[in-house]
Amino acid sequence: MATANTYLQVTELDFGQIRNNLKSYLSTQTQFKDYDFEGSAMSVLLDLLAYNTHYNAYYVNMLANEMFLDTAQQRDSVVSVAKSLGYTPVSAIGASANVNVTFTGIANNYTQATIPRNAKFTTTIDDVQYTYVTPQEYTVIKSNNVWTKNITIREGLPLTHRFVVDSNNPQRYIIPNENVDITSIKVKVQASAVDTETTEFTRASNIDQVYSTSPIYFVEEASDEQYEIIFGDGALGKAVINGNIIIVEYLVSNGDLTNGAKEFSVDTLNIGVNYDDATITVNTAARGGRPPESISSIKFNAPRNYQTQNRAVVDNDFERILLAENPDIQSVTAFGGEKADPPVYGKVYIAAKPFGEQFITATRKQQLRESIINRTSLAIDPVFIDADYIYLIPMVKTYYDKTNSTETDASIQSAVRAAIAQFSTNNLERFGNRLRYSRFVRALDNTDRGSILNNDAEIKLEKRFVPDLQRKTKFVLNFNNPIRTRTVNSTQFQFDGFDCFFDDDANGNIRIIRYNDQKQKVSVNSTAGTIDYTTGVIEINGFLPTGYSGIELKVNILSDRLDVIPVREQILIMESQDADITVVGEVT
Repeated sequence: MATANTYLQVTELDFGQIRNNLKSYLSTQTQFKDYDFEGSAMSVLLDLLAYNTHYNAYYVNMLANEMFLDTAQQRDSVVSVAKSLGYTPVSAIGASANVNVTFTGIANNYTQATIPRNAKFTTTIDDVQYTYVTPQEYTVIKSNNVWTKNITIREGLPLTHRFVVDSNNPQRYIIPNENVDITSIKVKVQASAVDTETTEFTRASNIDQVYSTSPIYFVEEASDEQYEIIFGDGALGKAVINGNIIIVEYLVSNGDLTNGAKEFSVDTLNIGVNYDDATITVNTAARGGRPPESISSIKFNAPRNYQTQNRAVVDNDFERILLAENPDIQSVTAFGGEKADPPVYGKVYIAAKPFGEQFITATRKQQLRESIINRTSLAIDPVFIDADYIYLIPMVKTYYDKTNSTETDASIQSAVRAAIAQFSTNNLERFGNRLRYSRFVRALDNTDRGSILNNDAEIKLEKRFVPDLQRKTKFVLNFNNPIRTRTVNSTQFQFDGFDCFFDDDANGNIRIIRYNDQKQKVSVNSTAGTIDYTTGVIEINGFLPTGYSGIELKVNILSDRLDVIPVREQILIMESQDADITVVGEVT
């Protein structure tokens, strides 16, 4: 007869299994032979022991999970592990808008005025009022008797917090607010309560440039989504000393809630002179607002940021550094000059797309270049270029069940147009994102209208450029996808006294054509350029129109394949307002 196992099994964590193991163990002991465990008070004790063991096992398991980035669930745990990798999560960012402020009623004896930092403006969205402020001081100079200034305003409530350094009772300098926009933080250190001289400290982004006397500070996320200001110790950065008063100014933002705001008002601005009225003209609607970085995003970015080690060597290094340090940038791509067309060795080309805009300004390009050039190899020259957009124009025919539906053609069309816009936002509009035709059609079929039966779609590819009306110019349009013959078309332009268009002759030539009274094509210039149907490159040589329709001249084609693939600095974008949508009601 086999001997009973008198050892307690400890491999189970479930309450029921723990209880059974305890019961089995006790039943092997001579003291409890033939004991009725279920019909006595021992049953309660077994439950208690099993629950206690189960709780401890659960606690230890959760504790172990929270120690690792992959398995952690609590934000504080994820942030703590990311901190050990040298990664600071992106904070909430307030949206920014560009406006012109014009003042009237200023006396003629004044020549300039000053809009102070943190001057307040307001906007109202869904009956909720939000505060915008000026992130810096602006000087308004009278020009041609007009007092106007182009300024940037930023969403957020300006607050100030003071800490007194007490070396006898060391403390942590934690900003006691959530949703702090850490890009707005300004730190000054006052010598003492009686000595009001202040020193401005700047945030350190590269410790290679920090010395013992450098007035810098570091920012780390602490618990409960609050941020902590950390100063140097006298070896790495200037230390604060007993009696210093730390003054921290910052904005508490509402993230992306005010993106798209187009109307702003101001009650009173103290600009140093008297005026009657101030009017605001919006140049660029509010954009760039975003909530604090999510847990999943921190898990993804922290180890990759650690891999770069604050140096830019390979393509991904440039992308990771720029995205981590510049919250206004939505997408970045970088590629070596050997991949350019034609190849240029010794350079790395970088294109960046900001939130809410298609291009970054020349000033911003220079700022980004200066922020990264000291972290590149000596033999590499970083060059910032513009993103190259390929516009996708869907031509959709939507079929819906007219028999069992209360929908109208207009409501179906509106729903499909909204689905196109959402698909572009979620799946395109970033470097490297491809158009998968099957996914696009599936997204239209899944539109929140139960009556839609199916969709047929054909997609035009479009390039846009601004012609020079003063001199002949060559334009190269790279669609990077095979072009179907006899599908080149364009918007209207004036050439040789006619209203003209581009097309192709199916033999590799781009033509300028017009239409006669019988709507027949008439060639105006049969060799205006060339087209490579395989590579998708169109070259227009010596183009000099006398005028054109719209803001830009548009050239579109049909591709020989359904999927659309961008390269390098190209971005695909699908603008729903350009879509040609036909709705067909079927009787089933």
